[in-house]
Amino acid sequence: MRRFSLHQVDSFTDKLFCGNPAAVVFDAEELSEQEMKAIANEMNLSETAFVFPSKNADFRLRFFTPPGDEIKFCGHATLGALCAIAKEERFGCIPPMKKLTVETNAGILLMQVDFSKGSMPLFSFDLPKIDLVPAPCSLGDLIEALHLDPELIDRSKPLMLEKTNNYLYFSAGSLEKLGKLKIDFAAASAFAQKERYIIFCALTSETFEQGHHLHARGFAPLVGVPEDPFTGSMQGGLIAYALQNKMVDPSLDKLVIEQGDFLGRPGQVEVEIFSRQPLGVRLNCRAKHVFSTTLNLP
Repeated sequence: MRRFSLHQVDSFTDKLFCGNPAAVVFDAEELSEQEMKAIANEMNLSETAFVFPSKNADFRLRFFTPPGDEIKFCGHATLGALCAIAKEERFGCIPPMKKLTVETNAGILLMQVDFSKGSMPLFSFDLPKIDLVPAPCSLGDLIEALHLDPELIDRSKPLMLEKTNNYLYFSAGSLEKLGKLKIDFAAASAFAQKERYIIFCALTSETFEQGHHLHARGFAPLVGVPEDPFTGSMQGGLIAYALQNKMVDPSLDKLVIEQGDFLGRPGQVEVEIFSRQPLGVRLNCRAKHVFSTTLNLP
């Protein structure tokens, strides 16, 4: 009998049942790819992270969705993995602080667990390279393809593509209009399939909380996720889009982003801009451990 440590974590929140839930499985080198896909399907969360040893970093992460798609990089499952690693004190992750290098399919990323920032650890990690360009299709094409209500879209701002993750970004007219936004899942899946668009991100500079800077929603029909409660990997392109389109104060080095309120799972993240040319961002965030168990496999 093979035994695996399995955790569930609510990411981008300090409260249970908020933010975005992720599953984490340790010692994944003993699993076949088919077994990883089956576990992700069984957990039925938007992503499950699998932790491997690495020759090039402290450890390696791979991410699978319930339908069995492997994602290049996933922010909330990365955060879930860091939380689970801190919980089990793996890879020397003990107080007061541990810096880590983590291998992903999007490159080796720097991460940190700081136990000195209150009763819960503060987790930080750099996002992969941000490569935001004009989208190869028009905003009108997107509205038509996803069956969006054009009255909800801010047509004064462009449709843009973040090439590292293959995410599309566009702006809603207001927070109220962002909340009313609906996509045709089947039509969106077909449109996404043509160019392998992973996420359609809609955003606005109106927020629920005073002092926050942006609110976003992320739809991922290509990988079987109607809407993600909170999408860490989306934040780099989000900041780049907001800066290029003058939606935030360009002098700010730290911004707070909201997501998940329209799904009843509010979450937030502090995005720290550590480089301007090229744009580099780091996420500073919390996570709430939900449970851990042992997964027994033959």
